[in-house]
Amino acid sequence: MFFLSKEHLNNEIDFKDVLLMPIDEFYNHSTYGQLNFVNSYEYWNIKNAQYVIIAEKEWIESISEEVKQFILNSQVQSERGLVLPASFIQDIEKIPSNYVVNGHVVIQRSMWEKLDESSKEQLLTTMVYEWWDKGECKEAPMSLPNFLKPFANTFGHYQGANCLASVLFAISKGKQEWFIYEWIHQKTFLEKLKQYHYKEFLGEVLYLGDIVVWKDKDEIIQHAAYYIGDGLYFNKHGQTMFNPWKILSQVELYKEWQHLTPVKYRQCN
Repeated sequence: MFFLSKEHLNNEIDFKDVLLMPIDEFYNHSTYGQLNFVNSYEYWNIKNAQYVIIAEKEWIESISEEVKQFILNSQVQSERGLVLPASFIQDIEKIPSNYVVNGHVVIQRSMWEKLDESSKEQLLTTMVYEWWDKGECKEAPMSLPNFLKPFANTFGHYQGANCLASVLFAISKGKQEWFIYEWIHQKTFLEKLKQYHYKEFLGEVLYLGDIVVWKDKDEIIQHAAYYIGDGLYFNKHGQTMFNPWKILSQVELYKEWQHLTPVKYRQCN
């Protein structure tokens, strides 16, 4: 995918071998609205793009060098995902030079597949540390429930798994492992809390299995975490595969969401 502004269309680009899709149609497309695309290209960051080129992976290699550089430069300008500062790459000489544009590396599938595994690992590790998560977490306590141990302080392999899904997996006591990989929305989350007999409470003391959610001024849930005891929570920030499931302290968690209102839930049998 290559994101272009109207101004970019004034250049002599041959579009007969690709799809040129208006951005509003693209965002509403059932295929290109899938989470793998949304999170990888970070649609929420894209600026000044009115069209999208959708092409087979080798197309970018088949066009003239001049047009290729023009298109790749437009990816930097649009601020789409899969564009990294060149400083993130230790061995920049391993990156094909025509994918290094204005101090950035534009990742495309064909060039990515040709990189060696060590270069991929270094690039991804640096990207995660610089942009997504620096790895701060608490060691999993001995008392951690067994069903949480495979996930605590680990990265997932799927896009879309969010904090609400993590909590629903936890309150199922691990019986519904597939919950943790879902992208759960508020109404589904609250309905599931009712089914598991969770209700709001106002006490200060928390017990294993309690839930804390953080709401904004419009009563929209922005985050949720599962209490595991000893002032620790099972937590996931964000819905990308670069947001790990982590054990966090109450101090860290409340600091992160201090601009929102915490609401507590407890299972009532």
